[in-house]
Amino acid sequence: MSSHTRDQDPTEQREESNRYTASEAAGLREDAFGDGPVDRRTFLGLAAATGAALALPSTVAADEVTDDAMSDELEFVVNYSRADYAAPTVVEFADGDALAAFADEYEEPIDEDLSRAPQAVTREEPTPAAHAHLTAEEVSHVLERGGVEHMDFAPGANPFWTLEEPYADGVFPPVEEARDYISHRETDAAMSHLEETYPDRVNFQVIGHGPGHDNQYTGEDPDPRDVYVVEVTNDVRDEESFREKEKAVYLVGIHGDERQGVEAGCRIIEQAAKGEADDFNPLLDDVVLVFMFVNPDGWVVRKPQFEFVNPNTGEQVYNFQRGNASGLDTNRQYPTIGWTNPAFWPAEPEGAPEVRPGYDVGYEEVVPDALANVAHLRQYENVTFLCDYHGMFASDWFVLNLETNAPFDHDGTHELDQVNVRIGEGMDDHWGGMEAIQNDVDRVATDRYGYDPDGAPFNPEGLFNWGTIYDSIGYQVTGAFLGWAGMPEEWGGLGARTVAPEMSWANNGTYDEKEWKPYIARHQTTAYRISMREYAEMAAAENEATVVTGGKETAYLSTDELTRSSADLSHTDERPGRGGGRGQDRATEVRRRHDAVRPGPDGAASVASDERTHSLAVRLHAHGVSEGVVKVRNPAGRIVHQVDLSETDERACCMGERNHLYVPDPANGDWTVECDGEDEVDVDFVALETDEEHPDPEEVLGYTQREYVVNPMQFFEDLEPFLEDGSIDGLRVHDVRTGRLVRGRSGERRYDTFVVSHDVASDDPEYVEAIEEFVEAGGDLVLTDAGVNLLAVLDVGDAAAIGDEDLRELEVQIPNLVGRDFDHPLLTDVREIQREVWKISQVGYTTGNDSPATIVDDDAAADVGMDVAGRMEQWEGSWWDPELADAGVAAGTVAAGDAEIEVIGSILPPANQRELHPFGMADYALSFFGHTLLCNALGFEQRRYTDGELVGTYGTVR
Repeated sequence: MSSHTRDQDPTEQREESNRYTASEAAGLREDAFGDGPVDRRTFLGLAAATGAALALPSTVAADEVTDDAMSDELEFVVNYSRADYAAPTVVEFADGDALAAFADEYEEPIDEDLSRAPQAVTREEPTPAAHAHLTAEEVSHVLERGGVEHMDFAPGANPFWTLEEPYADGVFPPVEEARDYISHRETDAAMSHLEETYPDRVNFQVIGHGPGHDNQYTGEDPDPRDVYVVEVTNDVRDEESFREKEKAVYLVGIHGDERQGVEAGCRIIEQAAKGEADDFNPLLDDVVLVFMFVNPDGWVVRKPQFEFVNPNTGEQVYNFQRGNASGLDTNRQYPTIGWTNPAFWPAEPEGAPEVRPGYDVGYEEVVPDALANVAHLRQYENVTFLCDYHGMFASDWFVLNLETNAPFDHDGTHELDQVNVRIGEGMDDHWGGMEAIQNDVDRVATDRYGYDPDGAPFNPEGLFNWGTIYDSIGYQVTGAFLGWAGMPEEWGGLGARTVAPEMSWANNGTYDEKEWKPYIARHQTTAYRISMREYAEMAAAENEATVVTGGKETAYLSTDELTRSSADLSHTDERPGRGGGRGQDRATEVRRRHDAVRPGPDGAASVASDERTHSLAVRLHAHGVSEGVVKVRNPAGRIVHQVDLSETDERACCMGERNHLYVPDPANGDWTVECDGEDEVDVDFVALETDEEHPDPEEVLGYTQREYVVNPMQFFEDLEPFLEDGSIDGLRVHDVRTGRLVRGRSGERRYDTFVVSHDVASDDPEYVEAIEEFVEAGGDLVLTDAGVNLLAVLDVGDAAAIGDEDLRELEVQIPNLVGRDFDHPLLTDVREIQREVWKISQVGYTTGNDSPATIVDDDAAADVGMDVAGRMEQWEGSWWDPELADAGVAAGTVAAGDAEIEVIGSILPPANQRELHPFGMADYALSFFGHTLLCNALGFEQRRYTDGELVGTYGTVR
């Protein structure tokens, strides 16, 4: 556990400027892939080229405001900002009379409606002082009145944090009394104070920095800001005690424009440090609260020193930003197992190359913030929960919790679900229901976002709900922080239970300046405090989940046919860990290109794909462009992706899911991006080329392939230790063929349930007959994934009427059930929001149509009287106007005499090795819904305990 350390002087750390000016950036729009590598100036300059961090020179107003009482920084802010910018300013007066004269003109009481902070507040001791939001004209006016001894720039929540005795009235004021959002520099001073004052309870560290925006005031180019970590626990400097305690980690502000986690976290830290947090202090003998302030670039850019310009108007914008100064989404650059998008920069500290292939810039320059976060968190033991606090725009729910993509065993799956149950109950206990805050929610929807008040009430479904990323917000990702942190420790993760809360009414467009509105911030901060409390309490509790089978003996069919290992890859050795194997002379090539798409038929940008092209990633940039439609056409001329810029919130540009397109195995020919608006947009292409099936991560990312061996049947081996009764055994095809499912010639079953998840040996008559004998003896059969194809060869019960022509293989984008019958036993205790059966990325599947599913034809299912629980659909074409390509039954029950055949068409697929996956692969990645669906199919009841008390059951013994 390290102590609080400060960075060296920035000028000693950083070399001369390597960023482009806006005019230089315009020259980056070449028409073809360059033969040479992309250097640091080019890469970091792309942010300027696309408007993500424009460094345009400001001009000083003719009537420059200057005075000996003003600090140099305030003079800069006042004179190099828009005329309407009200600078957060602290003023010290010569005497009480001067203060009183100022107060008469500027001081206001706290707004009863809490729609904004008062323009000015004052104090008399230890020196007469005021804090005010003042335009340049108002600053000049205050100076002309006289009696001013000192004026300084003072952004943040606490009005007097830059003055003598700054914390006499507390460090972080209540939301209702705050001057603004908490500032980055204010946090540094505040946490230093809390650590100094309460050294046994607070440890404050600087663990790294962001890439850094240009600082217009200091001239530092770039000027990285610090990444902060604050640890709060009793006896925080007792290293042995600290190591053994459970950790509840809170990521706050990973997206710089999503502030509610910071606002809640800072106030909890102060109150817990003082021993005044009744909801946290009793836990600190057993739990460490770790707050990570992980994206300084997106935080500080709201200040005029870090100039950000709206390219539409040429005006400065004072606004938080989603990503970092490299122009990257800070929540996509982590080294997760499974599929890695080659357009991302996965920050793996171990083995990170000094320079990434194809660039003259490395991970330390592009994603130093992410590297620091990974390296720091790996020092901790016992990270139980890690929660990443986000914000969004409108939603049916006030808060949505997103289950991470990481794989969890039975215990982890239930702990993650239970903490969500508790958060929802905590919000209901606090507010009693949505109606308690409905007026403020409806108000912010119209006040901040301009929604039609006739559409109220907003958040119509209530205070809280939870599901997977797809369940909650309709898409999936790879490279997210929580996907990494939730991975097992042996794969470089933390093994933590991870979730991302999304707070509605908390985000803003790129160029829509975010105003401080206490009336809604108080509710948002309260909701996230409840969330943080429940994570801490769950970390301190003893949690257990079990499975009750009713004494059932269960078997599953194991086979090496489902095993995938790094030795299979064309660029690796014959066996992992041995050199000189096949594929060493077949390098993967990476083609990258940044281009401009101009309006009209002659302005399109295109990239060619041929038989060597493994995949194509396209990223659109349209900063400052609010009209027009951008279309991506495949070589056949069909529109496969489209973005209507008038309907896309600005923060999504280049960092939202719709502005990304990933195409595995693209068709040969020209892929074209065109725009029918009046302004040009920018596009990045990344094409992987290889003669072999698998791209080499060392050629693409600079990382060596990690060794792995995975098999989805590991699910059953992992579940077995949680059984209260009964057993789960793995059988081979040979075991089935030789009669292991039944007891010799007695006709009695040895097992109650048999699970088959593949169609290996389905053409073996002895194997098939053995399964039929088992079913005829009353044994239940569970067929999943390709195992559903056994329906075509089994001559038992209603399955006898199903033939090959009634079964089809789909490739879906997201494996989720539609048309669900919640009364079906397979869906017992499933909630309506739950749809996604398994989470794609960590098993190697992408956001393209490549996730496998086996379905039963709807008509055939109806003809045999199949009891349908849900269907799956394969959609093709564009997301805005997709075409239904195929669909059928993916979950249901087929009668077979005294037995049942349960069907789940997609839940335990073998890993997809085709895509780039340098950090390994998961055996399986079931959602809680998928976990429950499979346990229900097995006829198991799941039980959940906290501190020995039964707190929930899921499913029933059947």
